[in-house]
Amino acid sequence: MGLLIYFIAVFGLATFVFFIRKPMLQYLSASLFCIVLLALNYLLFTDKDLVSGLFFRPDALSLIFISVLSITGITTIINSFVYFHHRQERAQRRSVYLTSLFLLFGCMTGAFLSDNINILWILAEATTLCISLLIYHERTEEALEATWKYFFVSTIGLSFSFIGILLLNAATNVSGFSSLTFSSLISEKILITNQFLFQVSFLLIVIGFSVKMGVFPLHTVCIDAHSVAPGPVSAIISTSLMNMGFVSVFRFYQLFAHTSLCDWMSHVMLIIGVLTLLVATVYMLKVDNYKRLIAYSSIEHMGLITIGIAIGGIAYFAVILHLIIHSFTKAGLFYQTSQLVRVFKTKHIGDTGGYFGITPSGGVLILFLFLVIMGIPPSGLFFTKLMIFQALIAGGYLWLIIFMLVLLAFILWAFGKSIFHILFLKAPQALLENKPRINNWENVPQYFLLITALYIGLNPPDAVTGLINEAIQYLIK
Repeated sequence: MGLLIYFIAVFGLATFVFFIRKPMLQYLSASLFCIVLLALNYLLFTDKDLVSGLFFRPDALSLIFISVLSITGITTIINSFVYFHHRQERAQRRSVYLTSLFLLFGCMTGAFLSDNINILWILAEATTLCISLLIYHERTEEALEATWKYFFVSTIGLSFSFIGILLLNAATNVSGFSSLTFSSLISEKILITNQFLFQVSFLLIVIGFSVKMGVFPLHTVCIDAHSVAPGPVSAIISTSLMNMGFVSVFRFYQLFAHTSLCDWMSHVMLIIGVLTLLVATVYMLKVDNYKRLIAYSSIEHMGLITIGIAIGGIAYFAVILHLIIHSFTKAGLFYQTSQLVRVFKTKHIGDTGGYFGITPSGGVLILFLFLVIMGIPPSGLFFTKLMIFQALIAGGYLWLIIFMLVLLAFILWAFGKSIFHILFLKAPQALLENKPRINNWENVPQYFLLITALYIGLNPPDAVTGLINEAIQYLIK
């Protein structure tokens, strides 16, 4: 019942904000939406039965990522209004943007909570339309091209996943719409009746959801989307949307973790993870667009996550903690890109410089966010990477650790070179003659996310570690 009320509230607020044009009413709608998000989060922790439904079931995994969505969602809404203010955005465009954003949050929430495989696929497809409208927000030719690519490739990719889900019925002893629930499939013993069909099914599911998770082979549309989307939209794509892709793949992997084909699935995930990390490294070495650079950094982290899933053991814990910290840090970085675009009037790294002198508070923020996202101590990502490396050593993958360390060293060099160029090199002459004024209050949500990421990384609360352990308990039995 509680979840039904949540979806009605989301749809009602999205409809309302679509038709209104007064800024004060848009602020009010956004504030009410934030309250709805927090109310759902509260109910999930206090009364799970109230938010259960025919196709939805809260569990530890969904609690973690809906909590992350709530935090990043509220900061995204705040930064969206900052973005509107500086662009002097027209009321109609604000309405379409907020409508798409509210519906996107609703779809992602449903996907995290979805217990039925078919419903998960439907909601994942629905996010494609919402994100496409947000990518096209600035109405440029580049935005139109990126939107079309994203919509087309996402639809094709998720069609592969749908075929994979259909083949899952033929490849196992599972049949019927009602039986395709994660909870029932985990509690029952699944038998793989056709090994070849199952392998094809798993490959299609992973390839299809790779467009949402941001891993090889369908990761490229996310990069194009990042380069043209508003900063707050890029933040959501790189955090909660990728988290949704991870949860989708992780749930399918979890279903068959104790079957005879577990080792084969792990090898598939390992190959995808290594290829993703390799692609991210190659492109980060030559990219000259700071939004694309940060986007490839997200691809790098999702590659590490995929490798962690494949290796298992302590890496299961590491990947979920890694995603939490990554979400807060990467959201902060993408929010700052809106400020960078406003200051430099360009997204090309070569045409930037002197950002630290223009706004010291923003410069300090970017510097610390960079250190955290690269896993430099005291970043919590250093410890999660260490756990993944420990799992690799335990699995006898010393050669892979050496290869990964080489790639990560190149990534650190490429990312660091660009960030230090933006922060410390001499500012363009035109900028020196007419320095823009930056309101330091705009950086408050980013500082909040940075402090949260540092705290969770250095001293994970018992509630967080407890939820992570509960989320992976089936895999480590």
